Amino acid sequence: MKPLIQRSIMTMALLGAGQVMAGGLWITEFGQPTQGRAGAGEQAGNGDATDAFFNPAAMSRLEQSEILVSAGVILANIEFDVENSGIANGDGDGGDAADPAPGGSIYYAHPLNDRWAVGLSGVALTGSVLDYDDDWAGRYQVQDVSIIVIGAVPSVSYRVTDKLSLGASLPIMYSQLDMDVAVPNPETPVQGPDGKINLDGDDIKVAGTLSFLYEFSQRTRLGGRATSKFDFEYDGNISAERLGEVGVDTELTMASIVRIGLSHDLNEQWSLHTTWGWDNWSELKDVFITTNAGGAVLPRNWEDTYHYAVGADYRLNRKWTLRAGVAYDTDPVDAKDRTADMPLDEQYRYAAGFDYLRDSGMRISGSLIYADYGSADIDSKRATPLYGLQGDYETNEIWFANISFNWPLGGGSR
Repeated sequence: MKPLIQRSIMTMALLGAGQVMAGGLWITEFGQPTQGRAGAGEQAGNGDATDAFFNPAAMSRLEQSEILVSAGVILANIEFDVENSGIANGDGDGGDAADPAPGGSIYYAHPLNDRWAVGLSGVALTGSVLDYDDDWAGRYQVQDVSIIVIGAVPSVSYRVTDKLSLGASLPIMYSQLDMDVAVPNPETPVQGPDGKINLDGDDIKVAGTLSFLYEFSQRTRLGGRATSKFDFEYDGNISAERLGEVGVDTELTMASIVRIGLSHDLNEQWSLHTTWGWDNWSELKDVFITTNAGGAVLPRNWEDTYHYAVGADYRLNRKWTLRAGVAYDTDPVDAKDRTADMPLDEQYRYAAGFDYLRDSGMRISGSLIYADYGSADIDSKRATPLYGLQGDYETNEIWFANISFNWPLGGGSR
């Protein structure tokens, strides 16, 4: 192969890889019962084993050991509407790029005495699984991608006073990436045929979380959680048709996040909840990619996002509780910098759920969330007329359905 052609293919491989490597957002749906109110107020204490993850400080309120197991399904519909595309791209819309995916989590919390409590959680923290048609117009950004992050999270809580508790956790996270991107033929980019590259890699990282809970009274609680930024460093391979395999080093940034939640019991039946949050996605400015065939710095230009949620619980009787809520997240990126690997715009979530308490003490919870991820306009054609893409997502929605089981285990030493 001619060196110029080889360099051209590798350049496109780097560009395609960079689009995906910077993708990924925190997903808030981890199977917790508070999904039924869009997560509103969960930082102020949930009163079950999920406190081990969402606010370790709140484990200080538990009277006994508890374990919660959840299972669910994610159903998405993601379809792009091409308005204009580069000369070499064609006009394929990519079809429905989303496939159903299972979900699940497990949480355990154990009070050691009237001051200390410990916990352990196993959750899927984030993910992006998209599979576009082979001939779609955005194939030079991404063809298909799977980014999975799962975590084991040990946690600890200490009650400082009757009103104030502090907590910490140590998320240990494993990430795996597998993606394909089309590569135009550098000799005949318009007529093709395209080549294809595959990139895969994995990494393990440890982050840190600090939290607090302050109980103004038995009816009103304020809690917060802050998680540090961390970078997955993928040491993987790019495999390209007619090129062979090339080693690659790059990073996926997971932003630091802050969540503050407030819960207030109006009376024996009604409880109100709210959450405010900040995600430091402005850290995601550039993506650095290095291979033994060259390197690239790719601008991403994401902005910080803000999260708002409100919800309510209504206790019908001793056994049944109903809940509902809504949440909103601001847009992380402008149309000129948005790419098809992570089609995110401003997001709205609408949720409903229930609890059923059995005589044995086991609690069954269910929730259903509809998430609208916005039109997510993409406008890269002005920057790259030959391979650019313009359009928006006419459908960009996800349904989360979940059921969980919480068992009181006894054994606490409070």
